[in-house]
Amino acid sequence: MQAYKTSQGNWQVNFSERGKQKTLYLGRDFTAGSADRVAKMLTDILACRNRGDSVPLEIFRKIETLPERVQRSFERLGLIGGATNRTLASLLWAFYESKGHLKASTQEGYKFFGRLLSEFFGDCRKISLIEKLDCERFKAVLLKRYSACTVSRGIRRCRTIFRFAVEAEWLLRNPFVGVSGSVEVNLDRQVYIERKMIYRVMEFCRDDYDRLLFALARFGGLRIPSEIRRLRFCDFAGNVIQIHPDTKTGAREVPFLGEIREIVDRIVVNLGKNFEPSDLVFGTLGNFRSRFVFAIRASGVEQWEKLFVNLRSSCITDFVERGYQEKTLDAIFGNSSAVRSRHYVQFRKEREYARVLADDTRLLTLFREGVDESELFSLPIDELLVLRDLLVTRFGTGKKAG
Repeated sequence: MQAYKTSQGNWQVNFSERGKQKTLYLGRDFTAGSADRVAKMLTDILACRNRGDSVPLEIFRKIETLPERVQRSFERLGLIGGATNRTLASLLWAFYESKGHLKASTQEGYKFFGRLLSEFFGDCRKISLIEKLDCERFKAVLLKRYSACTVSRGIRRCRTIFRFAVEAEWLLRNPFVGVSGSVEVNLDRQVYIERKMIYRVMEFCRDDYDRLLFALARFGGLRIPSEIRRLRFCDFAGNVIQIHPDTKTGAREVPFLGEIREIVDRIVVNLGKNFEPSDLVFGTLGNFRSRFVFAIRASGVEQWEKLFVNLRSSCITDFVERGYQEKTLDAIFGNSSAVRSRHYVQFRKEREYARVLADDTRLLTLFREGVDESELFSLPIDELLVLRDLLVTRFGTGKKAG
């Protein structure tokens, strides 16, 4: 494919794509050599598109050096998807517009990391010039300022922003693909909230509504505040609490446990004639965090990290330790097994180690008191090995028998 000059002195490149004849107009301000270089770019782009491959970034960089009217000609022909003239600011604006249906806190999360992108790359940076290596440098800068979990969440959100650009055909590839989000869970911030601790805090709550907040979070595993804002008294029916379908994970049912039922019944009795089943439980009650903090400080209990999340996490950990099936846990808490094990289920070291030691002692006692030599040789080999190792570990009997 070669460029040629018309009788009027204009350079252009004729090409065929999917059986259609098209022309890329270059204009007069080209030499034969520079026009042929544009024709070579066009040839490479068409070859990539025919193979189904991504167009190399180097070609975009070369197109960036061409006059704007030629860049627009590439875009008009659908060769580069409009990427070369899209700035980071225009991408962020379009992305925020598309996410207007999300809850305010989620939108603010995207905007926070959008501001960090603008701070690092600049609003006028063309998105076609942002490479994976640039994204790795961006991540390195964030790690100096924020925790690994915050950076991980930020990288995922930036990846979503640039995926929007790919879906809009402004980019051929997402530069954040392959950039690791690093640590997703900071186990140091996980705290198991004992039941007796919550009972103590609840004694210092200002009213039953505050006690119900603690009970729903710790004994029901509800998300605070997203899953309690629309709770009505009629949602506490029979043995379940109905969670509304417009919350994070859709409609589901949570067991209406005694710790929660006791407080709800007391609130209903106190309302007396003012009680209406369709009324919102918490009405216009706001600033749930300040109400939690007030009760915790008044009780003298040390305030734990991740105030709401660790209450839900402790509840889920209790249910897991009781041995409920995965499908039951999915239905109650509204998250997958992978999310639950990664973010909510806590490893209670003292409890688990005590259980291991108890099992160790029980097996060892049974072995020493209930098995004589004749019975010993009738045991399966795997049981023999386990019991032998227990003896060696506990009593130091010397070399292990062969």
